[in-house]
Amino acid sequence: MVAAAVASAGLGAQTRGSINVYVKESAGIRRTAYPVNARVPFPQGTLADPANTRLMNGEMETSAQIAAETKWRDGSTHWLAVDFNANIGPMESQTYRLEYGGEVKAAVGARGLTVAENADSIDVGRVRFNKSGAPLLASVKYRGEDIGRGANGLTITDGAGKEHDLTNAEELKVEVVKRGPLYVVIRYSGAIVVGGSYRAPFAMTAEMPNSKSWVKMTATVEDPGKQLKEISFHTPLALGALPWVWDFGTDHWTYGALRNPADMVVLSEAVKTSGVHEWKVSTGSSGHEQTYETGVDRSKVIRWGHLQDGKEVIAFVMETQGSPAGMYHITLAGDGQTAFCFAPALPLAQHHLTVYEHYVAAPVQIGAATSPSSILNPLVAVCDRKQYIAAGVPAPR
Repeated sequence: MVAAAVASAGLGAQTRGSINVYVKESAGIRRTAYPVNARVPFPQGTLADPANTRLMNGEMETSAQIAAETKWRDGSTHWLAVDFNANIGPMESQTYRLEYGGEVKAAVGARGLTVAENADSIDVGRVRFNKSGAPLLASVKYRGEDIGRGANGLTITDGAGKEHDLTNAEELKVEVVKRGPLYVVIRYSGAIVVGGSYRAPFAMTAEMPNSKSWVKMTATVEDPGKQLKEISFHTPLALGALPWVWDFGTDHWTYGALRNPADMVVLSEAVKTSGVHEWKVSTGSSGHEQTYETGVDRSKVIRWGHLQDGKEVIAFVMETQGSPAGMYHITLAGDGQTAFCFAPALPLAQHHLTVYEHYVAAPVQIGAATSPSSILNPLVAVCDRKQYIAAGVPAPR
């Protein structure tokens, strides 16, 4: 009782303070209203209520979405999530100031995405997610409906080549982790039934910023028995009349067209244990693809590109944590089915895959702030090093 009273008194008598948050652009690209996701740690008992915070850029307040990500046992904030949008030039650094405690209140209200939960779906702005997770994307209405029928969402493939998705997931849980208005995160978790008594626990997030029309899908699948050989995301697109133009971010700037529903283009990238990337683009009718272009690179990741008709453009980026050795495939088909797959070279106990799908109007400006190359290089945000030390957590390198 005494300890609880002391903790309560400590939380009630909050002093004011401020923490610098540093944002760095490292890709040489000008960013406009680019999403920044900062995480700031606090020592126990320092910040009682995240509402007593505001983000400053010099003497001007910056619109921000601020919430406690985790809390200490006494109820005070441990990790604070600070989401905002930055305008920043190539290779520029900016310093923001997070003020907290006392009577601090944000005067600038954040506006943007709205979240509406229905019985079987969640609407985030113009995008609808199915709570079942299979299919994952129910609707994407920016200028026209871009989602069609077909494989849709996370899939894992076992050693026998059999595919499994969330239709047979056990203990499926869906929660809105961040409700906007500047940044929304929906989290799916559970276990995928692979066969017999074997289950593969998974966590999948769907993220959307208010300032960019992309959906970021990230999956982590546990595979303690090392029985899985591939993890993939699938999206069925409903673009306009063929032909559709495609391109990939190779040194050659490889491009072409899908003219018939049976046409297909596949980017295959083999990442060796030595770090060498060998890639190949194959085109042709399904099952009869022929080599179109090949190349070798020792560092560059080329798993990005575009698919477009006369009005719509879907920019895509595929990544895994650290690009482990294995085979990466991006498949674009004339019937609208897309697939983003990773098969590790060696059995893994944990599988990761992230796919961005960015819905924009034609023509897309290659190299602009909305391009796949900028997505591959997000803005980096860190706070004062002493703040990490005071909170007892490792400081970023």
